[in-house]
Amino acid sequence: MNFLFKSFSGFQFPYSLEAEPTVSTPIWQAVDGHRKSDSLPVTVFSFERSKGNSVLEGLVANAIHHFKVLKLPGIVKVLDVLETNPATSYVVTERVSPLVTKGLSQQALNLGIYQLSETLECLHNQAQVVLASLTAGTVFVNQRGEWCLFGLELCSKISDLSFLKRNVGPYTSLAAGTVLEVPVTTTSNADSVLLAKFISAICVRIPSEWNQLLASLEHGRLTLAQFVSRARETRPFQSTLIAIYQDLKEFHIKDPQGKLLAMTDLQRKIMDDPAALRGCTPGFVEHYLIPEIAHCISTVLEAQQQQPNTTTATTVVSFLASLLELTCSESSVTDSKPVFDKYVKPIIFENFKQSDRQLRFLLLVYLTNILPKLTNSEVSDRIFPHFVQGLADSDGTMRIQTLKKIPDIVPMITERQLNNDLLRHLAKTQVDSNVEIRTWTILTISGLSKKLSASNNRSGILATAFTKSLKDPQIKPKLAALYGLETSLELFDTDTIANKILTVIAPGLLDKNRQVRSKAKELFRLYLTNLEEEADKIPTDNSEEISVDFGASITEDETNVVKQFMDTLKLSAPPVMPQNEAEALSAIHGDGEWVTEDAGWEETEDWDNELAAEKDTHNSPQPTDSHQGKKVASNIEKPFAKKSPGKGLAGKVKIQKSWNDELEDDDWDSWSKPANFPSTSKEKPKSTLARKSALKGSSNNGQNKDNTSVSNGIEDDTNEDGWGDEW
Repeated sequence: MNFLFKSFSGFQFPYSLEAEPTVSTPIWQAVDGHRKSDSLPVTVFSFERSKGNSVLEGLVANAIHHFKVLKLPGIVKVLDVLETNPATSYVVTERVSPLVTKGLSQQALNLGIYQLSETLECLHNQAQVVLASLTAGTVFVNQRGEWCLFGLELCSKISDLSFLKRNVGPYTSLAAGTVLEVPVTTTSNADSVLLAKFISAICVRIPSEWNQLLASLEHGRLTLAQFVSRARETRPFQSTLIAIYQDLKEFHIKDPQGKLLAMTDLQRKIMDDPAALRGCTPGFVEHYLIPEIAHCISTVLEAQQQQPNTTTATTVVSFLASLLELTCSESSVTDSKPVFDKYVKPIIFENFKQSDRQLRFLLLVYLTNILPKLTNSEVSDRIFPHFVQGLADSDGTMRIQTLKKIPDIVPMITERQLNNDLLRHLAKTQVDSNVEIRTWTILTISGLSKKLSASNNRSGILATAFTKSLKDPQIKPKLAALYGLETSLELFDTDTIANKILTVIAPGLLDKNRQVRSKAKELFRLYLTNLEEEADKIPTDNSEEISVDFGASITEDETNVVKQFMDTLKLSAPPVMPQNEAEALSAIHGDGEWVTEDAGWEETEDWDNELAAEKDTHNSPQPTDSHQGKKVASNIEKPFAKKSPGKGLAGKVKIQKSWNDELEDDDWDSWSKPANFPSTSKEKPKSTLARKSALKGSSNNGQNKDNTSVSNGIEDDTNEDGWGDEW
């Protein structure tokens, strides 16, 4: 329709209109649109004028006049009237829609009838006019859910009904067969008759209290004012919904304290009859009730911030409970997203910051239905930081309720919040003193297992969490951990199963509780089967297989070692001893001094001394053969003759060849090499006799001194011969 105004001095129609009209009648059309200046939703009614039809022009002119004059509640609110086009007049009103009674509850119908009755009574008593065009086609519903009247073509003063009497016939002819069709009535009680017919038309079941009233009203025995007065005493006009409407209707004129009291009373009525708001006229809850509740909550929160002691948190809790029940419950009254975004969402964000437990618990109760109405960024930025604090609350009920809501909020938070912030809090609740909290924690982790980031060591984190709960002293956390391990089997790699999972499930097989043992046994077999299946997939190399019998090998190795040792002893001949030394040893044995108290082989000190002395003798000049025999004879007798009876053997025969020379000849270690002993040639007895001769030639007074000096010399030589190092 905008093209109609382009030819008139560059005039631009200030409203953008939709292409199709919502209602079309022989007199006017209704089209929805928006005001260009501020995008305000409006409805534009256009009246087509016809110069050849004086009756139609008179009806349109009468309607335009009364739209400009009548500014009463219950009449569609007129924003603007445009008559720049001679052929068409435009009446711009608030956004309204045609009345549709289908799906409305009886309380909603009663409220609508109450609203129309009040409007007609106001027209009669205050404006002193009669409408005379009440029908389903002239009743509209505004955005607040109120039933409003529009058709003013036959509107006339009660004191002067000449216009009504003159035009009711032509109007009835134009409206015949349309939504505007009405019976011909030319008296001042025309609205009473039309109201009775309207009530009978829209009510599927007329209230029993109204049967007699409607009959009297339709036949003119009751005036409109009398009907309204009597109907207010009946049950239909005393419903909860009408009581709520009456409170809201005067809400805007109250001061803040009065609004608080009125809202408290209204909230009590809603709680007493929650079904009253179901099946209301569209818009009543969304744009009438909810905005007032949200405004009241905002007022209370502001007052609490400025003066904390002025109001109590209980007031906010009751208001917030009503608001959430209307918008975020399982059977919410409205699911309008624009209404939620405009009125409810800011209230939710603000109350999540409050420290009052009742408020936060109430939000947790409705959180499951709140989250789908929010975006991911809103949840992660404005909800989660306050939500997660509930896991550290000192009240156990708050902690449990927070744990139960974690699965709902997890899909909407960031990966960092899930894998870091949330898991850090869950690690604390897993060791909580409350058994139920520990149980819910492990159940929550089980539900989150598949959502954790695989690159963040998910397998290790889950294994640690589940295995920790398997060591819990209570039964429920153990069963919860076993349940989590069962549902998360595919998330664990084989190394984690072998090194962490099975080693912790195994003690459960010996648990005192039969249920735990049974579940652990079943789960152990499940994980073991999984591990065996993975093991079967490992590629094997048959060339690496060896055949070995360790039991037989140990016996065989022991037998071989003994045999080789004995063979070595057979091959190792004793050192060759000169004839004169053998005779001397025989003489000693004959004297009975060879056997002593300690006849064992433990004392080896004298043997080492002989080696050292022999080495020294070997390095000194050798005596001649003529004197050697004498020295040998003298040295053999006296050293042994002077020993005490309890003295043991001075030395023992040394086998110079190692027993394992023929077994280990690869120089694997230094101790496998034979010791560097002095040669076993014929010079050895000479050096030995020379040492003994030297000992015999010493005086008795200096014997101890000489022996001490000789002994010290042997110690030094022993350290230098390399034996100790080689061993």
